[in-house]
Amino acid sequence: MSQHWSTRQERGNLFVLRLVTRLIRYCPPWLIALLMRLVVLYFFITSPSERRNIAEYQQHLRSWSGRSDLLPAFAPVYRQFVAFGQAMTDRFAVWQGRLRYEHIVIHDPDGIHREMLYAKGRGQILICSHLGNTEISRALVSHHKGLVLNILIHSKHAQQYNQVMADLGADNDIRLLQVTDLDIDTMMMLQQRVDNGEWIAIAADREPVRGEKVVQVPFLGENVSFPQGPWLMAGLLRASVNTLFCTRQHGRYALHIERMSERIQWSRQDRDQVIHGWVQRYAGRLEHVCMQAPLQWFNFYDFWKHHE
Repeated sequence: MSQHWSTRQERGNLFVLRLVTRLIRYCPPWLIALLMRLVVLYFFITSPSERRNIAEYQQHLRSWSGRSDLLPAFAPVYRQFVAFGQAMTDRFAVWQGRLRYEHIVIHDPDGIHREMLYAKGRGQILICSHLGNTEISRALVSHHKGLVLNILIHSKHAQQYNQVMADLGADNDIRLLQVTDLDIDTMMMLQQRVDNGEWIAIAADREPVRGEKVVQVPFLGENVSFPQGPWLMAGLLRASVNTLFCTRQHGRYALHIERMSERIQWSRQDRDQVIHGWVQRYAGRLEHVCMQAPLQWFNFYDFWKHHE
């Protein structure tokens, strides 16, 4: 029986995580890379279900794209684990201020970055994913002093990681909001924040914790359950909706921000149809980024539910 992603227990311990932060801060890059690969090798060997799930993702990507050369010929599953280790290393570097705004290449055809810079008017919504490393968005916030970013998370499964982030003072300029359900009280709070000009980031590529508000759409050749929540929220908040992807390309991070809609509108009568359409568009965008960064898919759980 496959576990829901939110019920999986985090690996490692608080001492190791704190040790990692200090190693990243004080060690030379070559030593950090060596230690990271040793840690990744340990988790690769001791994580059979994650190996299986990543192999399944890679098979879906190959079959759907029709490109056998899209992934490395040698040890592609292990190399995806290594990519995740690199992302985690970079994540700590961002929290510590070692990876900054000037290290990022920004692709922004719709001028959304400029709207972030001035942070005037109502806030907007950033639709994110677990593809690539969206933690890099912290560098945007530190650069744009007037920008307030609220990140909606389910973090009870990563309490040790959150504790280390708190020790680093990582919550000073980004508000991490623990949200299990978008109920009336939560929506009223988010509405007030958007009206005050604050931005909201939410991941749209994992089933909600309670699992009932989902939409089935094709993704990499097979139907997958995606959450309705981000699109329901967008309609209720009447805010502009943008996608944000941040992937590592040739040793640097490329941040892609694109407008999806100035406003998503639905009524009780057409809500399901409208939301299904937006979820399908998002899944198509996600497929496109998978092609650009095939090893940076970091959903390690049973995404297609073949093992339930």
